[in-house]
Amino acid sequence: MKKILLENRINLLFLLIAYLCLLLILGADNISFKDTEWLYGSNDASLHQLGWYFFKNDIWRFPLGNNPNYGEEISSSIVYTDSIPLLAFFFKLFKIFIPGKFQYFSLWYFICFYLQLFLSFKILNKFTNSISYSFIGSLFFLVAPIFIYRVNYHGSVSGQWILLLTLYLALFYKVDKAKLNWFLLIILSSLIEYSSMIIIITVYSFLRIFNLKFNKKNFYNLFKDFIFFSISLLLILYITGYFQVRMVDTLGVGFGYYKLNLLSIFDPINSIDKISWSWFLPDINLSRGEETEGFNYFGLGQILMICFSLTVFLLSKYKTKLSEIKTNKEIKNLLFISIFFTLWALTNQISLGSFNLVNIELNKYVFAALSIVKNTGRMFWIVNYLLAILALIVIFKSFEKKKALIIASLFLIIQVTDISKGLKERIHFLNPVKKYVHLKDELWKDLFKKNKIIKTTYPVSWPGAFTKFSYAMENYNIEKTNLVIQARINRKAAAEARYNLYKNFRNKKINKNTVYIIDNLGHLRNLKYLLKNKNIGFFFRDNVWLMAINEKERMNEEDKIFFNNIQFKLLKLNEKKNLTFKEKDNYFGFGWTHNFNKSGIWSEGKKSTLLLKTEKNYKNLGLEIICRPNITRKNKNLDFDIYINDDFYKNIILTDGKKENKIKILLKEKFLKGKEIKIDFQFKKLISPYEVLKSPDSRKLGLLLKSIKINKI
Repeated sequence: MKKILLENRINLLFLLIAYLCLLLILGADNISFKDTEWLYGSNDASLHQLGWYFFKNDIWRFPLGNNPNYGEEISSSIVYTDSIPLLAFFFKLFKIFIPGKFQYFSLWYFICFYLQLFLSFKILNKFTNSISYSFIGSLFFLVAPIFIYRVNYHGSVSGQWILLLTLYLALFYKVDKAKLNWFLLIILSSLIEYSSMIIIITVYSFLRIFNLKFNKKNFYNLFKDFIFFSISLLLILYITGYFQVRMVDTLGVGFGYYKLNLLSIFDPINSIDKISWSWFLPDINLSRGEETEGFNYFGLGQILMICFSLTVFLLSKYKTKLSEIKTNKEIKNLLFISIFFTLWALTNQISLGSFNLVNIELNKYVFAALSIVKNTGRMFWIVNYLLAILALIVIFKSFEKKKALIIASLFLIIQVTDISKGLKERIHFLNPVKKYVHLKDELWKDLFKKNKIIKTTYPVSWPGAFTKFSYAMENYNIEKTNLVIQARINRKAAAEARYNLYKNFRNKKINKNTVYIIDNLGHLRNLKYLLKNKNIGFFFRDNVWLMAINEKERMNEEDKIFFNNIQFKLLKLNEKKNLTFKEKDNYFGFGWTHNFNKSGIWSEGKKSTLLLKTEKNYKNLGLEIICRPNITRKNKNLDFDIYINDDFYKNIILTDGKKENKIKILLKEKFLKGKEIKIDFQFKKLISPYEVLKSPDSRKLGLLLKSIKINKI
């Protein structure tokens, strides 16, 4: 009875600590369900809240996680906004009772703080039967850099307690006797976060195999259980909305980049905010991917504790005391699984600091299978926690209780002292986080009262203007948008959305009730050319160009001056211009796309437009284009027509996709109509990389333009 009361007091203490942590990290002003502003300003937090906002305000659909108003033609699901589907489904049931502005992420962080403490305590207490020692040990997990780093930044990934629950099940329950527990845990993880679900499925699969006895009956039972699990899980995933994107679109670009480095556990810097988590250890020069998703800093206290416990474990005089651990089958199984997760986290490119030790070429289908988790650095989190648990257990088993408590407390003091450099950057008790970005101009308020759809002229999965408009979408009750960030996107649907959008622009079809955010100056130039003399307002406000139909009279004198000064970009004679997609002031109008941060721009879709201007009127000019065609096994050549200022110039067929080609266009006097020159490429029979199984990329690519140069002839 006394023990039960004491454990209840511990739980109350954990609840109090969790609440205090919430106050410290978020600030008192941001705890209320009605406070949403603090979630805006960073891409990830804005993504989570906006996904929930559009989901809440929509009707119930099937699959239940379908969220089409967030993304429109691109297709979307509450899963791919990382909005914690478990809570989104629950609170949507009560939407008629909740206010217009509503968030559940402060509640989620409270749950995470509490369960991080509670589950680590339960694991340690099972081994030690010491409440005081287990409490001290649980604090290591509460302040773990990999956990605190995610709070107030990446909601669903903050739920790392589910990995502790996985370890609890693996350590204390026979896997064949706890099949229902594992099944429910996997379902629970699927309603929280994808990579955690993959980790748990992997752990369960290994444990079932390790427990397998080699006879026909056991093989049959294993096969039967996995069939049941697979079918049930696929059904849950379908209902939740995982299949709102194609299976191929779940393959993320990032495998081999967002990975673990062999020195990640010693590197205290994460690249997102450049915060150091150590007063003592220096920054180690790792790649950006290794310092973001590969961030796995142990903390100096945990590093020393693991080294100390490993030394004790290897000393013969502690052999008898540690026999229970050395013979523990569950621990051995988890250590073997940890090796697998470590290798997975390291990927096929194993690095030691800035040195690449191993680079294994993978078959593209193997690479695709491994890319189901692009952020492989997360695969090491469960190893991180397991090592901390084992270190604490070894210390307790090797020494008297009081000595063990003192040793663990000393390591905890070192840990907190070391990582306090990072912790202080996360504490916002006195200065609550208010990160939202206001659109200051009054025009926005007037436009968004009338127009309830926001569209970008370049719909992709990670548009640059998202952060600026995320708060406005909820604040002004926007009903639909394609200006979205998503963890996964239907690449084919996104490409087709762009083609349809540009086709409508060229046909002068502008949607009513819509504000268009113009992505770059090339698009603005193209729109000005296409929509001249139309009743369309073009505005430059808060450093953003936008347009809306039937709003021309709202343009003020400054808007008119700015807009009238928009002309095709100057290309000087004999000046070679290397093209890059990142350049916002550019020569390309609609129909162009990126080359994965490499030089050059790809044409995309049936029609692509170049817009350029000369210094003065010339009679005859020559335009030299260095390019490379997209040639695949399905198209042996690239066939396209060229139009100059809407007049047909000639047809070109390119057959060599391995080397750069030089296209010479004669800009004769009959084609030229002043200084401005519009060149259209109209393509036939385009093939995407996906159609030839080269990659999941579904863009219909034609020409890779590397440079342009104009000269007098």
